[in-house]
Amino acid sequence: MEEHHVFDAKTELAATKCGEMICESIPGCLLQMYVILKVGDTSKRAVTSVVVSALTTGFASATLSYDYDTDPVKKKLQPCFYGYIPDEGIARSLLLVCMTLNSALLLLVRAFSAAMLMLVNKRYLVAYMAGDMMLYLLQKVARGDFHYWLPVDGAFGLFVSLLVRVIGKTITDFTGLIQFRADAELGGLYWTVNMFLALLASWGSVFVYYADAGEEVVGDGGKEAALSAAFEIEERVAWTLVGSLSGSWVVVFGVFLLLMKKEYRRTFFTTRKGKQWTMDFFLESTEDAVKKVTIQHNKAHWWAIRSELKAWVQANWVRWEEEKPEWLTDSWRSQVPEGWIEDATDRSRARGETRDKGRRRSSFDQIKGVFGKGRVYADGVTVK
Repeated sequence: MEEHHVFDAKTELAATKCGEMICESIPGCLLQMYVILKVGDTSKRAVTSVVVSALTTGFASATLSYDYDTDPVKKKLQPCFYGYIPDEGIARSLLLVCMTLNSALLLLVRAFSAAMLMLVNKRYLVAYMAGDMMLYLLQKVARGDFHYWLPVDGAFGLFVSLLVRVIGKTITDFTGLIQFRADAELGGLYWTVNMFLALLASWGSVFVYYADAGEEVVGDGGKEAALSAAFEIEERVAWTLVGSLSGSWVVVFGVFLLLMKKEYRRTFFTTRKGKQWTMDFFLESTEDAVKKVTIQHNKAHWWAIRSELKAWVQANWVRWEEEKPEWLTDSWRSQVPEGWIEDATDRSRARGETRDKGRRRSSFDQIKGVFGKGRVYADGVTVK
């Protein structure tokens, strides 16, 4: 990472995948389903097209979660969250298939139900999604968990938090992205409840679809005749399709839970906040390489322990400058609050500490460094 980078390459890759899903894959699948229902095109070509769209979206969702869970760095930083994928090759492959099918099935049933609401009245879909989103955002605000972890402050930070929350919730609603059960995203328990509410809403959409149709055609030859003229799918077929897709999702998700490492099933029921997740990097670890992650997150996440963080930085800064650990990059230095590093340097000077084993460098030492094996000076330059 360079100093001006907000997040690392893996996070950037995940962001581009999410951007593709929210801007192209999900709307594309919804549009195809809407056209199929509106014009009554149930040909193999049309059905195959929407199924392939759902499967490719499901694969993108599954690989995102898979890549995060198998990342050695992530598993070291959060061993209680990452590592649910089995170590055996066959089990891993089956789990990836389950995650792909989970997302694809959920997308199909959600796109089908959303298209039905659009055909009845587009405002129904807008009202449902807006209400569901508002409920999610309000509970985040009520729990003091609205700020996203990205280190962006001020008014722009609030806008980024709102944007990312809306995108994450929408992607989860339509794909059930496993990664978004994380504390910093929807949270385990909310993710699980949200999945079953999404399936329930799909059943409700079918009910509204035919109930509304029946009301509109009273006195015009009967409900069945009007349905065949205005709607291109029979009620029995619609209920069977929603039931089959919903039931298949439940079965596949059950298989997923059986295949994953059982100690990680509790991650689907946690109620931890994102800020607790951030602070635990510092509070629960004894390694500097893990503790430093806290400072890389939004200040709103770690503001409650800022005094402990500042004391930690000031107590170790001189040692870090001498040892130069891999994580002490320009990017991380730039995220340390202004004044913390300067205070640490001033304190070390007041105690007479130096980089040369705790004593001041004499003129003789500096001259000897030029002709000897070399010495690393305070500015980080090695003289040989």
